[in-house]
Amino acid sequence: MIIKRQSTRDVRGYLQIVLNRFPDNREIYDKITKLLKDLRLARLRSTYNDVISKVSQLFKEHKDLLLGFNKFLPPGYKITFPKDQTQRRKPEFRDAAEFIKKVKERLQDEHAYKSLLEIFRMYRENKKSLTEVHHEVLYVLRDHQDLRVDFAAFLPARYRED
Repeated sequence: MIIKRQSTRDVRGYLQIVLNRFPDNREIYDKITKLLKDLRLARLRSTYNDVISKVSQLFKEHKDLLLGFNKFLPPGYKITFPKDQTQRRKPEFRDAAEFIKKVKERLQDEHAYKSLLEIFRMYRENKKSLTEVHHEVLYVLRDHQDLRVDFAAFLPARYRED
């Protein structure tokens, strides 16, 4: 089977997301790196279904990482979820507070964090449309794919990338 090779940039980007998500657990990073190498080298002892199973177990609580891994799988293989797992619940206030806390911890640039808060304030005061907020927040979070996915949970379906 011919596998479409992903660019080094795609692989590095995905691995950086994994590293950012698990900064204190290098073992997870090492495991996912090995699984990506297994796919690239098409080792016989490591079938695609085995790799999918291992990745699914490793990232069982991280849907965005699981879906992100799909880009490395050959045609005909895909990580999917049962229908009931893909049902979205409406975000609550505590979800928003956790998101803001996570953003503050992750954004190294104080200016970027304050810009994000200003975008939200202007939306609350009806000075920005949801479309403007969507574009501006995605720009501020451009280097943090996992935060972009978390942000999408607060948006109507038409704004979501998944």
